[in-house]
Amino acid sequence: MTPRDDLLLLLRNALWGEPIQIGEEKMAQERYEAIMQLAQEQAVTGLAGGAMMAGGIRLAKQPAMEVYALTGTTQQRNRQIDRAVTALCQRLEQEEGIRLIVVKGQTLARHYPDPSLRQSGDIDFIVHPDDWQRAMTLLRERMHLDICDTHSEKHVEFTVKDIDFEMHRILTVFARPRHQRYWEKTVMPEIWSQVRHIDMQGQRVPVLSPTHEVLYTFVHIFFHLIIEGIGLRQFCDWAMTTERTWQDIDTGTLQRHLQGIGLQKAYTGLGAVLTDRLGLPVEHFPYPISAQDHQQVERLMENIWKMGNFGHNQKYIREQGILHGAQHLWRIGRQASRFAHYAPTESWWRIPYMFKWWGMKLIRMITKK
Repeated sequence: MTPRDDLLLLLRNALWGEPIQIGEEKMAQERYEAIMQLAQEQAVTGLAGGAMMAGGIRLAKQPAMEVYALTGTTQQRNRQIDRAVTALCQRLEQEEGIRLIVVKGQTLARHYPDPSLRQSGDIDFIVHPDDWQRAMTLLRERMHLDICDTHSEKHVEFTVKDIDFEMHRILTVFARPRHQRYWEKTVMPEIWSQVRHIDMQGQRVPVLSPTHEVLYTFVHIFFHLIIEGIGLRQFCDWAMTTERTWQDIDTGTLQRHLQGIGLQKAYTGLGAVLTDRLGLPVEHFPYPISAQDHQQVERLMENIWKMGNFGHNQKYIREQGILHGAQHLWRIGRQASRFAHYAPTESWWRIPYMFKWWGMKLIRMITKK
């Protein structure tokens, strides 16, 4: 078995409790190191380590100590992020009446058998357009936070106690204007009208409805795939969200929105990763997956392994500047063309859109100086 096969077995155990057979009494040091290196690249070290412990895999003393420490660190960080989410909602929504929705990441962890083992990231939330200016004033003038201008129409960023936040004014940005209009005029009003609340550490946290949650989770995955690459952590999120909410998803509404943004074919195409590699029961996926989609899985997985989480396996020559921009545009062109068959219009529009985006960013940077 290869490290890739081993990691997928561990993930299927972490997600569904599938038994693990490693073919040896004690896992060899080299095999363990190869698995964990791959898990780090895919941002699933907590899940992999937890599966090793829960699955009864025998390790040498040093690897066993490393796994124990790793899972403990992941759990501790998740508790910190949870507290940050609840504090945000307490201050903005409960005390100030600012309408917001926490999306992705930490709110999706609730769908996992053990939420504390999902590797956390930053905290993303969107603020209602009518409350945006009040939220900005609160953060800057009353909470005295340093709001980072990302030169993006989508969001601003700030950090509180070593935890990064992204406050969205726009939930997602499509390359094709027609798709963006549909999203803003049809999907977003529906999203705001169907906000749900979950309990997190005794605090009410506003989240997306099940239908919108699987839709946005997928859109986030697809855009990262055709821009810079995407890792298995996000596919695990999509798989668990689908599994825990499949009976509550309005498949008609979901299909209508996928058609409106040009991503219906991509949804089933990428969905084959969930069923064929991560073990999601095929009957719980909302739509039939074609034989061609199943055949494309290996090619798709090869890119996932190669690019890593958000494309971090592929390093940039420079972190900023002209060379960084040129390499970024080249990478987008390569990724978008490679997977254009999943969503032709949105993929091909992405290339000229990014030239426009870099141009606008440069103008904003020059103007600001």
